[in-house]
Amino acid sequence: MEKLTPMLKQYMDVKKEYQDALVMFRLGDFYELFFDDAKIASYELDLVLTKRAAGEGKFAPMSGVPYHAVSQYIQKLVYNGHKVAIVEQMEDPAIAVGLVKRDVVRVITPGTVVDELSEDQSSVRIASLSVFAGKYTLVMVDLASGESECMAFYANDKDLKEAIVKHRIKELVISSSINQTLLKTLREFGLTLSYCDVVDEHLEYKDLLSLIKDDIKIEGFYRLLNYLLITQKRSVKHLQKVQDETDQLSMHLDYASIQNLELIEALNNQSKQASLFSFLDECQSTMGSRVLKQWIIKPLRDIQAIQLRQSQIQYLVLHHMEKETYRSALKQIYDMERIIAKISFKSANPSDIVRLIKTLNQVPIILKLCDYEAFRPYQVNQLDELRDLLNKAIDENSNATLKDGFVFKTGYNAELDEYRRYQTEGQSWLLEFENQEKERTQIKNLKLGYNRVFGYYIEVSKGSLNLVKEEYGYTRRQTLSTGERYITQTLKEKEEIILHAADKAYRLELSLFNELLETLQESLREMQELAKTLATIDVLQALATISENPKYVLPEFHTGFELNIIEGRHPLLELKTSYVSNSTNFNPKESLHLLTGPNMGGKSTYMRQVALICIMGQMGMYIPADSADLSLLDAIYTRMGASDDILQGQSTFMVEMMEANNALQKATKQSLILFDEIGRGTSTYDGMALAQSIVEYIATAIQCKTIFSTHYHELTNLETVLETLKNTHVEVYEDKGDVCFLYRVKHGSADKSYGVNVAKIAHLPNSVLERAGRLLSELESKKRVVQQTLDIVEVIHIPTYIQQIEDILKSLEIDETTPLEALSYLNDFKSLLKESLKHGKN
Repeated sequence: MEKLTPMLKQYMDVKKEYQDALVMFRLGDFYELFFDDAKIASYELDLVLTKRAAGEGKFAPMSGVPYHAVSQYIQKLVYNGHKVAIVEQMEDPAIAVGLVKRDVVRVITPGTVVDELSEDQSSVRIASLSVFAGKYTLVMVDLASGESECMAFYANDKDLKEAIVKHRIKELVISSSINQTLLKTLREFGLTLSYCDVVDEHLEYKDLLSLIKDDIKIEGFYRLLNYLLITQKRSVKHLQKVQDETDQLSMHLDYASIQNLELIEALNNQSKQASLFSFLDECQSTMGSRVLKQWIIKPLRDIQAIQLRQSQIQYLVLHHMEKETYRSALKQIYDMERIIAKISFKSANPSDIVRLIKTLNQVPIILKLCDYEAFRPYQVNQLDELRDLLNKAIDENSNATLKDGFVFKTGYNAELDEYRRYQTEGQSWLLEFENQEKERTQIKNLKLGYNRVFGYYIEVSKGSLNLVKEEYGYTRRQTLSTGERYITQTLKEKEEIILHAADKAYRLELSLFNELLETLQESLREMQELAKTLATIDVLQALATISENPKYVLPEFHTGFELNIIEGRHPLLELKTSYVSNSTNFNPKESLHLLTGPNMGGKSTYMRQVALICIMGQMGMYIPADSADLSLLDAIYTRMGASDDILQGQSTFMVEMMEANNALQKATKQSLILFDEIGRGTSTYDGMALAQSIVEYIATAIQCKTIFSTHYHELTNLETVLETLKNTHVEVYEDKGDVCFLYRVKHGSADKSYGVNVAKIAHLPNSVLERAGRLLSELESKKRVVQQTLDIVEVIHIPTYIQQIEDILKSLEIDETTPLEALSYLNDFKSLLKESLKHGKN
């Protein structure tokens, strides 16, 4: 350190405080990185690694990026999991005495990107994790929008990982005293871990916790808040009230179901296959698209809320031209949520404010919708005064940065107008002066120029130097290979006026802009409410646009068990092909549908169709069917496809069993289970035994709506034993060994699997097909018999709440449990029992 140059000592002093971050050090027009940070940045950003004198003949590795393009580089570093500490010059280098003062102004981490976040439909979250009394508590914040949420669940690493992935948590803030076993598990999750032991309360943020009563959630919020204040080094006033996810009445969709049903992304990202989100995304704004994603993964579970949304969408469907007016206005709005975050951080630039003005100018058109009864809940402050102020202040054709000037309109500030007049007149004077000098000296190629070192100057080319006379009053300032540069007394006097006017205008505009940001900060809450309303209306018009399809209907809802869909269709596939419709009926006497039939017959597609129709229905929109009478689902659990979790070292069969277990443990009578060929990942007899036991368990212990597809045709015999099991099959037409798939789901079981017939379609060699046919005949002559007894299931079935308590007790470390935690455990056990009795659950 003692041998380093003063500037590099300054750099290393910062690096000591931010050892887990890459330090970007502002030097003039560049952000530079040194030593190991430079090597990492060079590799990650594909930059040339250079060097800088470090003192005593030594050199330090160095790489840098231009300050005006730094966002794209930061975005890439953060995306790859790095933290970046931004060091700015805290004084003007032109007037600084000695080494320019520098300091960290912000630490950008994977969970705190805002300015550097690309304007797409994605969002990232940062969360704090607390562990208490056998529960994990997550408090989550999307810093770009200010949305805050919390949730608590029994300590289970699989559920924790699912919550992290489902909620797009990129960074986890934890206590330094966290359990080492848990810490090791978190490191395997592949997200950024940050430590913060400060949980100080901040009174100015206390109102954000008005909906939260749990002390652990409150402490988790303050841990996260303090971390944000420490890293961002500025207020985060745009944070919204913390919502408790457990209080929100919505259908539960676990991460496996979100993936298997292709709700947000297609399973094969390389394919052109659509997801439900891409199909429904008729949103005109990125804000709307983000809200749509939330509506898809959190469908409503309250009949009144569903009916209100249905009435809103129905109104827009019936008033097409009016809806198109709103669509047109919504297309002109910008990402107001992210603009609000930048205003809160005081990092907004003139372009952001221009986008805000254009958005606010569309508000009166869009919110005319709130005059109608169904949309009254969305009546919010339209910010008329703020809109008028911004329209009066900011020139919509202004430059992107304050340095370029002319951001504010003429007439907004008299002093600024005066400086601009000096600037404008000065430019005219310079042009006239150049022409006068050409005329006076008869030097036709004479020209005026400017640089920061010499200011304004007169340049004469080498060939005309003999025409420069002493009486012209020219004073030589610089000799070039191409000519000479001169100044005159008159030019210097005018330069003083022009340059001072430009500098004063810039400083005044900077001051006026900061004042404007402070004024805007006073309306952060109102702007957030308005942004949320605009996004919601955008989603409603998007769903209405899809719902305008004449073959779509508005479903009826009830609180009973029966679910009846008449001639339903898969919403995504019917766009590409003449899709065959199918009806579905669940009732208490036929709650479990055992679905048989060949591969390629449409079993998986039919199962996805039923789930998507239920999700779309509970989102409040029209659905692709002739008619539908739906019961409210509290959750959908799926096991479909064969996606190995190779990164976790888990085979297809293990993933299959884990997803099946998740459904069997959590499903209630109000749930929908979709199991596609359970047991195929192991030997035939193992697979069939597991499949049968799972079917029996669902039918007797859970009794929820289930579609269970299988190739084990022997299971169809269970229809005579299980009262609620109904055999169904996909229809196939066979003619002389050739099969034609009809894609119709019929009552009854399939007479055979048609596997050899499908192999024939795939053009396997004839010798293989003939051999397979002979072997099939031999095997079919030795029919396997299914053991039809339910004794085992009935004996081992344990009430759900008892199982939960048992699992908690097994993981409980008595010696490490505090009296307070013990009381919390006891309270949880009592709540489990109370909830079980309330809903009459097993």
